[in-house]
Amino acid sequence: MKETGVKYRLPDMEGEMKKILFYISLVFVMTINATIIRKPAVAGYFYPAEAEELVKTVAGFFAEVEKEKIADILPLGIISPHAGIGYSGQVAAYGYSLLEENSYDTIILIGSSHNYFKNNISIFDGDFCQTPLGKIEIDQEISKQILRSDPRFVFDPQIHKPEHSLEVQLPFLQYKLTDFQVVLILTSTNDEMLLNKLADTIIQIKNQISKKLLFICSSDLSHYHSYKTACKMDSKTIELITNQDLVELRNQIYRKECEMCGYNALIPFIKVMSNFGSEKGILLKYLNSGDVIGDFKTQVVGYCSIVFPQKSKQEEIKSKDNSMSKENKEYLLSLARECISYYLEHNKQLEPGEPDSQILKQERAVFVTLNKNDDLRGCIGHMQARTEIYKAVAEMAVSAAFQDPRFPPVSEKELSDISIEISILSPLEKIDDYRKIRMGTDGVWVQKGFRSGVYLPQVATETGWDRETFMQSLCAHKAGLPADAYLDKNTDIFIFQVEKFSEKNIQD
Repeated sequence: MKETGVKYRLPDMEGEMKKILFYISLVFVMTINATIIRKPAVAGYFYPAEAEELVKTVAGFFAEVEKEKIADILPLGIISPHAGIGYSGQVAAYGYSLLEENSYDTIILIGSSHNYFKNNISIFDGDFCQTPLGKIEIDQEISKQILRSDPRFVFDPQIHKPEHSLEVQLPFLQYKLTDFQVVLILTSTNDEMLLNKLADTIIQIKNQISKKLLFICSSDLSHYHSYKTACKMDSKTIELITNQDLVELRNQIYRKECEMCGYNALIPFIKVMSNFGSEKGILLKYLNSGDVIGDFKTQVVGYCSIVFPQKSKQEEIKSKDNSMSKENKEYLLSLARECISYYLEHNKQLEPGEPDSQILKQERAVFVTLNKNDDLRGCIGHMQARTEIYKAVAEMAVSAAFQDPRFPPVSEKELSDISIEISILSPLEKIDDYRKIRMGTDGVWVQKGFRSGVYLPQVATETGWDRETFMQSLCAHKAGLPADAYLDKNTDIFIFQVEKFSEKNIQD
């Protein structure tokens, strides 16, 4: 073959590979060093895109707030609307008017995704979020702690990018506060176990850090009803929210008697409020779009601003004085088991020595419940205080094991399979209307003549009953009264709260 003078050679594969690897590493370094910013999605649509106009608009809302409605309230959490601020901004301003400079380090915002349902919860894991008023730093410490706590807590940029429910809250925060961070959480699931896991994670984080936190739940109320229907429906929703009656609210939402687009965000929010002692919400302002556009009242949307106040120092001290520490819980559970074992061996009640804790010497009503392989094995208690807590636990443990007429006495060979649960009751409070019962929060005792019956708070949570079904079952199946006896003015209704703990799950 004739040589052409052109020399061919194989490419230097080693050198080319080095170049490829170099560029890949360069892109990777640039990526991990890039600042991740959540850009505005609805500026110019839900609120003004120009900073000067936005400040003027928000300031106008704050100027119209009735000051006497917001005096002396320090918020733990706020429920705030998220429509275009031309519609809902005046209502939102009532909640945000409570904020004071330097009162909070981090604002945790929880909303429901309007655009995606992925059966997860997305926490924004970036550096900043931005509005026309500037950038707000993301609290990466808290955000990453939440993300690490469950595989279904994820950072999904697709969920955050178009979502308005949290974004419309930010200009109000920027107007009132200067030095703060945010955590952005969007729920994209109906899984209440996962939503409760989010609440538990937030509670644990709050207990472990010294930062001052504020919680914002973003939600509008009813959508596209007549003005009259919306007012009636929203009034009921607001009542259930302020009373933290999530069980009844869920039931009424399923029956289409109540509506709110942020219900999934409300579930963890309310659990956090309840855990830190903010048990009653306060309605600051309600309007619907018919109040804003007076001649358009056929298809309106409802907006509310509700605050859950922080406890006062006096309330915090009182709460700490009356709650059970982990050590006290462990002591009582150990005492209950010891008393059952002692009775099996000696056929008589153990007389416990006096403990050091003053709380355990308080007189409180107590129930002791025994479960075997997750099935009820005995439960005995008193509705009213008769003796000190430690003595009541010792007595009720033996009664639950050997004197519950529904079950045979506990034997020594099955004792190791039994788990002990203790419920300590608050003092009874008589109510004049069964609708005041907070489902899942209040236990209920009904009494008429010599007949009475009781349901602990967890019955509502476990069954999902509405308030009427709950009361009918209580009257008919527990008290032996007619199912509608709770409507009889001669039937006394008492509510109480319960501090419950077990050998399986001792909480601090």
